[in-house]
Amino acid sequence: MKVLRALSPVVGLLDLFIVLGTLAAAQELRAHIDLGVSLGPDERSWLSWQLFLVAVPIWAASFFFFGAHEPRRVATGTTIGRTLLSNLMGTLLFVSFFFFFKVVDFSRLLIGYFFVMSSTLLVARQVILRLVMRRKNALSRRMLLIGEGELGVEALDRISSIPWGFELLGVVAYDAQLSARAEELGITLYPREAQAEALVSRLGADDVLIALPSERHLELTDLIGDLDATAVRIHLVPDIMEFAFVRATVSDFLGLPVIGLRDPPHDQLGRTVKRALDFLGSLALIVALSPLLLLTAFAIKLSDGGPVLFRQRRVGENGREFEMLKFRSMVVNAEAQLLALGVDRGNLPAENPVFKLENDPRVTGLGQIMRRTSIDELPQLFNVLWGDMSLVGPRPEEAAVVECYSRFHRKRLTVKPGITGPMQVSGRGDLSMKQRVSVELAYIESWTLWSDLKILAKTIPVVLLGKGAR
Repeated sequence: MKVLRALSPVVGLLDLFIVLGTLAAAQELRAHIDLGVSLGPDERSWLSWQLFLVAVPIWAASFFFFGAHEPRRVATGTTIGRTLLSNLMGTLLFVSFFFFFKVVDFSRLLIGYFFVMSSTLLVARQVILRLVMRRKNALSRRMLLIGEGELGVEALDRISSIPWGFELLGVVAYDAQLSARAEELGITLYPREAQAEALVSRLGADDVLIALPSERHLELTDLIGDLDATAVRIHLVPDIMEFAFVRATVSDFLGLPVIGLRDPPHDQLGRTVKRALDFLGSLALIVALSPLLLLTAFAIKLSDGGPVLFRQRRVGENGREFEMLKFRSMVVNAEAQLLALGVDRGNLPAENPVFKLENDPRVTGLGQIMRRTSIDELPQLFNVLWGDMSLVGPRPEEAAVVECYSRFHRKRLTVKPGITGPMQVSGRGDLSMKQRVSVELAYIESWTLWSDLKILAKTIPVVLLGKGAR
């Protein structure tokens, strides 16, 4: 809904006004309430107008970084924790600005006043907005859902997740799957045989959402024809759920309604910030870990005289292939030994084509240590630096695996692959192909920079414990 998309920037501006307003209030409190060191007649901890200008981008960046004003979360009223974290980060950055530029006219008590007041007002704003959104009032649209199967269940779950704007009057379910889900949520069920036109008039519905599969084309035509006689608004959910496209959008193209099926999961600002994080992060890690990188390379060369790096073609963003780097953890002729071990990589099952061999005899003693500690993955920092990979993202796969992808799986290719990602912190090698795709698509759909930071933080204990390493 346009209203939901418009709500996010409005809430963002309101939070910025709260920040600026409490900064101004805090300096007045510091000047008039002497809880700390008393101020002389000529001493006041004034914040200049330039510092107020500095505060705007600091808090705007903090709110964006933690996803505090993401439309979906604002609509469901689940952003209190993210807003408080944003405020804490903004406060720390603001204080750092004082120290970095050696601002002497600075009061720690003023910052204390500010943080307490701003956090209180931001939480109060969240609570009030949540109460307003959850209240069923005259502005709510009264909606009836007519659906079937997974498409109907998906539509019902989406409506139920938004606590405001709609009053769901009931569900006309064409099958047991949707009926069971409606009963589970406590939604009123109406028989399929009910006349849609009469039901809409009796319930006083403002909107009808139709979520029927494409096989119901003839019934769908008749249903829309019946509803045309009423003043109700009709919304049709197109049967494209099986394609699982990322954030499909509806727009106008030369007067024609069109559905955008390949909108990128990251907007331009998100891509720019993520790339900056990747470049600076990989560069810093390469410099910091250079002794370990050189020591590992020397140990591999000394062990058998073979090449230090293992190079393999992998598929990246939008299907582009690149050469992924790893420290070599196997014997030199590892690929040639596969047939001798009874493995034919050309005949792997299509439902799980990812090749993993338990207790692989081709792995060297040094290679086992590198794999257990994930040191073998460190050369991929150069792939990140060059822009082929990201620090966080779906695991890059071989071309043979990608060829087995369904249309559903190919959604993974809409972003850059990562050194670490949701799969690595959710089981690594212990996950099946289906489980891997599921957690990675969930990551892509709900991506924020905060989610990347959480995955990076979770990677550390996973690597140290060696969980799921193969």
